[in-house]
Amino acid sequence: MAQFAIFNYQFDKFVKQSRQYELEGMNRDVMSADEAFPKKQEIFGELLQKDFVKANQEDVIHFRSKAGIKEYIHRHLMPPTDDITVMRIANRRTQTIVDVDLNEKCVDDYQNCIVIIDNRPGIQRILIENKKTAFADVKQVEGILTNTFNQLLLRYGLVMSLYHLQDDRVFWQCVSDNRLYPQGFYKISFHLPYPNLERLKTVYERLFNKARESFDTRINMDFVAPKGGKIRLDENDSYQKETIGWLMADAGADIKLYSNDSKKSPIPIGRESFRVVTISNPTLLRLSEDAVNGDLFGSPALEEVKRVTKTGIDPDQ
Repeated sequence: MAQFAIFNYQFDKFVKQSRQYELEGMNRDVMSADEAFPKKQEIFGELLQKDFVKANQEDVIHFRSKAGIKEYIHRHLMPPTDDITVMRIANRRTQTIVDVDLNEKCVDDYQNCIVIIDNRPGIQRILIENKKTAFADVKQVEGILTNTFNQLLLRYGLVMSLYHLQDDRVFWQCVSDNRLYPQGFYKISFHLPYPNLERLKTVYERLFNKARESFDTRINMDFVAPKGGKIRLDENDSYQKETIGWLMADAGADIKLYSNDSKKSPIPIGRESFRVVTISNPTLLRLSEDAVNGDLFGSPALEEVKRVTKTGIDPDQ
């Protein structure tokens, strides 16, 4: 079984504050942010489709991290179909082996992980395989994807952000740890993503009313106890339970707790916690075979991938 971390992705308009990107070769704007934003998913889907077809060299996506020039090569497992893209991204390393004549040789090893992009309306999910033989962790792959896609989207005045979904049990385990935090917490901070993803808007606006809409911004919220006091945090409180669950498991928000026992550093909640799903190896193999045989229409393997990417969105998942 292959295990995948779930990420939401959302788009924002990129407001240019300087000519920095012209120096980086990003001066060939295709359209303005206002023109592109209503077509954001269509634009992203076309970038993925062109990369598969590779009719022109400039259509090929070159995956790179923000820090380096190393390219992480990739191969599609199937043609992008029904707004689903499945690819392998490899982390080339040089290995020293000993051949049959007992001579040492240096060979390239292309350990890789699978990335699944579901660009269907209302979904906007990316699943990243947790495969430590290829990458240190899924956050490394997240950084490569974010940097690469944003370099492509800047020409359209757009940027993309990824938010990994978390297990909300981590929050309640932390706040109930009386051994580490006997005096409780004096502050809690929420950093919420901008709600461009339609399926998150309804709950977002119900929980946080119209404040975000009024200022047209994302929301950072701090709840602070009176001086010398502590915040009441109760898993049995229905509002707190729903809010924390939605923030972590559905929206992928950043949460920080500030302890009365150690006031110097905030405690990031969920940074190392990932909501995960699994896809069987036979399903992934069948998906590749169906692609080669031209049998993706109605493919049970593709339908299984679609079902998994909707985990937590579809009430039955």
